[in-house]
Amino acid sequence: MKRTKKLFTIIFSMIMVAVLSLPASAASAATNAKTHEIYYTVYNEKGEIVEEGIIPAIGNARYTWSGSITLDNGWYTSFRQSGPKAFYVTKDTSMAFSYSLNRSATVEYDFYQDSTASTAYPTSWKTGTKKASSATLTYTADKTNYYFVGITNASSDSITISNVSFVF
Repeated sequence: MKRTKKLFTIIFSMIMVAVLSLPASAASAATNAKTHEIYYTVYNEKGEIVEEGIIPAIGNARYTWSGSITLDNGWYTSFRQSGPKAFYVTKDTSMAFSYSLNRSATVEYDFYQDSTASTAYPTSWKTGTKKASSATLTYTADKTNYYFVGITNASSDSITISNVSFVF
């Protein structure tokens, strides 16, 4: 009986140690997980690269940046993962892209969709035009695929993008 009680105590102790260490290791793995940054590329009206940069990532798939990007008339910028690669988004996931400008201006936007992460020839999925100093564009993925966003300055004067956020 004493022997069975000791054996039971040892087994119970081992189970408790295993159970209690599991959440700690999971939390440690989550803390050490690398969150992707947003990579942006600015193109002039001829399609030449003018500027490239990184927008730092903030956890929980929320990407926010408070630097600035200046776009002359007809210039375009895209927001993707480093590589540059599109973001993997599962079907029925809501994607919200927000931006703020230094003034009210006309901006053309494109949500692109592709079956691969490399975005050499993406399909324009959702497009539109906004005239405002800020906007939030929200769409729900109609299928699991790779997505990214691009905007073009359709105003006659330069605009400065002062804030960008991409949440999905």
